[in-house]
Amino acid sequence: MVVLNGVKMPILIVDGYNIIGAWDKLKALKKNDMGSARDQLVAVLAAFRPWSWKRIIVVFDGQEFAWDHIDGVEVVFTGSRETADTMIERLAAGLAASYEVEVATSDFAEYRASSSVGATVLSAAALRERLNQQRERYRRHLGSPQKKGLMLNNILAESVLDALERIRRS
Repeated sequence: MVVLNGVKMPILIVDGYNIIGAWDKLKALKKNDMGSARDQLVAVLAAFRPWSWKRIIVVFDGQEFAWDHIDGVEVVFTGSRETADTMIERLAAGLAASYEVEVATSDFAEYRASSSVGATVLSAAALRERLNQQRERYRRHLGSPQKKGLMLNNILAESVLDALERIRRS
């Protein structure tokens, strides 16, 4: 069991394509380039992992099974004989004894299956809100730019920061 001070460590399992389809920016991006939408989702989650979850696993439907680590996020593509939903259910059930499991999906069937094994389920909107709250907590933690020095995160628009992140990852 992964426990710190008597508390199970949090883990997030993400229904990748479901979240991409629910977030406007990623939905627009997937119309032209699904790979970029996947990369952007992973990048957003990776930025918050150190402050929010011990582990993040993003699951996508695939043709050939693959499990990779990208910037601290575990990215899984299911094999052709297994859906992302089935993989998420198995992961949630298997990890619930060791971790505080959260599943991010807006799929109602997945919501029922994951909550039945003890996972907390976040809708796509709730995940986005959680990330926004974490961003604000982080910014407050840094303090004002006058106290801590000039930080680009505090002065650049989010769209500019996103563009810089995409350039950094390419």
